Amino acid sequence: MRLASPGAAAAAGRERRIDRLRRDRAAAQALRTVFPALQQLRLELTFEGASGAPASQSHVLHPPARAFFEFPCPYADCDGLFNLTSAVNAALASATHRAEGVSECFGLRARDHASKQPCQLRLRYTVTATLDGAA
Repeated sequence: MRLASPGAAAAAGRERRIDRLRRDRAAAQALRTVFPALQQLRLELTFEGASGAPASQSHVLHPPARAFFEFPCPYADCDGLFNLTSAVNAALASATHRAEGVSECFGLRARDHASKQPCQLRLRYTVTATLDGAA
């Protein structure tokens, strides 16, 4: 009997998480259904980590896009994710149609093959919604 290496097991776990996110995104309703007045939704993601940070990300979503706001931690060896659903809802409820905040990844990173350590990557996000009739 041959055992999989810890690296292979971690990669398989990450693939399962990514597959789940893909399925969940595909099952989500379109933005135009959930937020009929929405023209565009912009999510700006900037990461801060103790040992260097991944590149910033920018996501611009239009009405046909899925209303799904979970993003995997950008560290390949982490099993965490960032859920920005409440930030999107806050932006849409705000008079400015904008929400900013900080979130921390509570996933675990396999920094070596023997142990997992808390990720603690910080995400600074800005969510900006453009609605029909809004500037």
